[in-house]
Amino acid sequence: MTSMVTLLVGHGSRRAEAIAQFNRFVVDFAALSGQPAHSCFLELAEPDMASGLERAAQEAGAGGTVVVLPIFLGAANHEKNDVATAIQWARQRFSEVAFRYATPLGPHAKLVDLLDLRLREAHQRAFGALPLEESSVLVVGRGSSDPDSNSELARTAHLLFEQRPYRFVTYAFQAVARPTIEEALHYCHAAGARQVLVAPYILFTGRVYEDILTVSSQVAARRGLRIIHATYLAPHPLLLEVAQQRWQEALESSAAMTCDICKYRFPMAGYEAQVGQPQYTHHLHGSHAHHEHTHSPEGSEHVHTEASWAP
Repeated sequence: MTSMVTLLVGHGSRRAEAIAQFNRFVVDFAALSGQPAHSCFLELAEPDMASGLERAAQEAGAGGTVVVLPIFLGAANHEKNDVATAIQWARQRFSEVAFRYATPLGPHAKLVDLLDLRLREAHQRAFGALPLEESSVLVVGRGSSDPDSNSELARTAHLLFEQRPYRFVTYAFQAVARPTIEEALHYCHAAGARQVLVAPYILFTGRVYEDILTVSSQVAARRGLRIIHATYLAPHPLLLEVAQQRWQEALESSAAMTCDICKYRFPMAGYEAQVGQPQYTHHLHGSHAHHEHTHSPEGSEHVHTEASWAP
């Protein structure tokens, strides 16, 4: 009888609370899926990806299956390069084990609903807050060098605005990309906002979340804006439901990434040199992982190493 193991991949953090939150999420996911589940991290925490993949492969055994589930909100370089390259390394090392790569959590309507819920919770806690109809919203994501991933935050912000009472909704990035938090709050001020609900589009606590709170508070104080901070997304059943859906899609071989706006396939403005770029990772400890960046000829899957997203 073959065995199945799920490996949930997190970014990692120097904050012990963030790692504890991720590990609790893994325990909750295992209970929901009814299958063994373990954690590993890209950096800053243990176990690393190589150790996690090795443990999962050994537990699954010959003829078994390892589902690799990236717990990230969007598909950027970590998903397209680091995790995909690590899986290809594991496929070569454990050829008797089937590795299935799930897609990241977002974009998803349930994540938009969860973001809205966090905003309403924060609004209800705030003493003397203006009504939601008089509140502007700033959705803040981590930011990436991948334009595809960044565009998902803009789409999430617009979906949050649709059919909800907020005065307007805009977005910003904590790092790497623009608009910055300061630029977005300047826009809010210029547009006549009096109260801004800041929605960190972040899964867990950690340095990124703390920086969003600090920077937005400082900028708002200079602009005379009232700021109400929502908390990060986890924990919540909706988040687990999205993770379970991605897991099920991987099992059913229906997990797919679009190549239509991929900087590795099309010459996106500012990223022309990255078309067909060799794939590599600095996060697979103890190996010399380096694989070519290719795409499926059928175009049905976003494939960066040999069948990276394939079953």
